[in-house]
Amino acid sequence: MFGFKRSVVKIVDLELKIDSLSKERLQLKEELEDIKLKKKMEEEDIKHMVKINNERKEIELEKERVKLEREKALEVAQVKDEYRDKTEKQLENQLTNLKGMYGEILQRLPNYNVNHNIKGSN
Repeated sequence: MFGFKRSVVKIVDLELKIDSLSKERLQLKEELEDIKLKKKMEEEDIKHMVKINNERKEIELEKERVKLEREKALEVAQVKDEYRDKTEKQLENQLTNLKGMYGEILQRLPNYNVNHNIKGSN
């Protein structure tokens, strides 16, 4: 009779262990699902952060490109202004030189008075 009692006690202990292990297994499955969910959320957050970072870098690059284009345009405008000013100055100098040359030429030419009667032609 003691052997039967021991068997029953062992069976009851084994059933309790089975129940305990089943509960622990269920808890572990739930914990695994929670961990998987957290991992998925973290991966999505990382992807989102990477996307935001890439977009921010693209915006910064675009701003830098616009800044460089603006600086280049200003430099080109400055060169054009300098060239225009230099060309205008050269034209003014040439005009002054031409006026001076014409003045010298006119001084060397004899001055005839058209209304002056030439003697000996009468």
